[in-house]
Amino acid sequence: MQFRPLHPDFGAEVIGFDVQNGGTPEEIAALAGAYERYTMLLFRGGGRVSHARHVEIASWFGPPGPVDNSGKGDFVSVLRNEEPAGSLQLPFHSDLTYTDCPIKAICLQAIAVPESGTSTTFVSSMAAWGRLPAPLRADLAGKTLRHLHLANATYGWPDFIAEHPVCKPHPRTGRPILLVTRHHADRILELDEAGSKAMLERLYAYLYAPEARYEHRWQRDDLLIWDNLALQHARTRRSDPSEGKRALQRVALAEVGLPELIERARQRQQAA
Repeated sequence: MQFRPLHPDFGAEVIGFDVQNGGTPEEIAALAGAYERYTMLLFRGGGRVSHARHVEIASWFGPPGPVDNSGKGDFVSVLRNEEPAGSLQLPFHSDLTYTDCPIKAICLQAIAVPESGTSTTFVSSMAAWGRLPAPLRADLAGKTLRHLHLANATYGWPDFIAEHPVCKPHPRTGRPILLVTRHHADRILELDEAGSKAMLERLYAYLYAPEARYEHRWQRDDLLIWDNLALQHARTRRSDPSEGKRALQRVALAEVGLPELIERARQRQQAA
C-alpha cells in the first residue's frame, strides 16, 4: 500500500488497497497512520461500496464512530443536487462549528457525477496556522471566535451559536488549528466589531490563498475521507441539476447527532 500526496499541505491517494474486501489489522493501522499525517485520504477506482461497508471503512478513522443522522439507525445519507443542501454554492467551512460538537470526520462516496464534472475545494486550517507570522499567532492567543448559523426555515432549524478558541488544539494530536471559517465566523469576542472584521479578513488571506487550495474533481465511486476539524471545504459553484445528477453518499463521525444538536439549540434559543 502506498500514499500519493494530493497537495503539499494535506491529502493523499491510497494506492494498492482493496476497498471492497481489504481491512486487515495491519492495513487499518497503516491507513490510520496515514490519515493522521495527511488528514485526508482518497480511495479511487474501487467501485461503489455498500452502505454497511461505507460505515465500516469510516469507523476505522474514529473514535468517535459513525453518527446516526436521524435517531433511527440511519448512518448513511445522500447529498443530491436536486436539493438545496446538495446544490447551492457554499463558502469555506467545517461542518457544525456553530455547535459545541463539530463533526470530527466526513466520508463521501461519489455515486453520481455530471458529465461536465463537479468538484469540492479544500484548505487546511492546520497548515494555515503554521503559515501565520509569529507576532500574529501571539496576538491571537486567548482569543475566542463566535460561530453563527441563523435559523433556516427550509429545515425548521433554530439559530445556532457556539464559541471556540481561534486556535484550537486538535483533540487527538494536539496540533494547533486555525478554527476560523468564512461561512460561519461572526465575531472575535475580545475585539471590537471593526477590529474583529479586519482580523478575520487578514486570516482569510492566509486560509484561502490560491496556493493553499486543493480542488478535488470527483470521479464516480471516489471514496474520500477527511478530518473536518483540520480541513475546510467549499462548493465554489452551484451544482445545477440541469447539468446532470450529482450525488454524494455520506457518513460522518461525531460525538453527537444532528437531531440532538438541533434540540439543544432550540432550547437555548427559547431560554434566551
